[in-house]
Amino acid sequence: MIQTQREKMIAYLTSILHCHYLAEDALQETFIRLSNLSIEQLKEVENPSAYCYQTARNIAIDMLRKRTRESWVDLDNTSPCQCIDNQPSAEDSLIEQNLNRRIMQAVTTLSSRHQTILSLYKWGDYKQKDIAQICAISPTLVNFILQEVVSTCQNALTH
Repeated sequence: MIQTQREKMIAYLTSILHCHYLAEDALQETFIRLSNLSIEQLKEVENPSAYCYQTARNIAIDMLRKRTRESWVDLDNTSPCQCIDNQPSAEDSLIEQNLNRRIMQAVTTLSSRHQTILSLYKWGDYKQKDIAQICAISPTLVNFILQEVVSTCQNALTH
């Protein structure tokens, strides 16, 4: 049956799978599956041609499902930048942790007023004018204190 309908079945399976090679694979799988049927099972088939096409269709659909489920990436057509890991390396993470530790140590050496002004400016999103009102000091003094904080942190990082 498959031998006499081979070209028609290949065309039918190609229309489902959109690939001649996959259609040939599906036809081969159909042949294997049908050849494993017992004589009793073959006698129960009323329309062998329709049964053959239905089996081939089911196999083709299974192949499509499997291909969709696997979703393999074709590495030959993938540009190198798509494979780059954007996570920081262990070395970069360690360097960043070390820098953060040194900055925190430098900040803890500052006076409580310096620390408060830094916190309000950096994490409180206050402007220098607002910080001056909160701390009851001049905006110029707030600016000088922030410059001292930056200088202290820079010194901690360079030494």
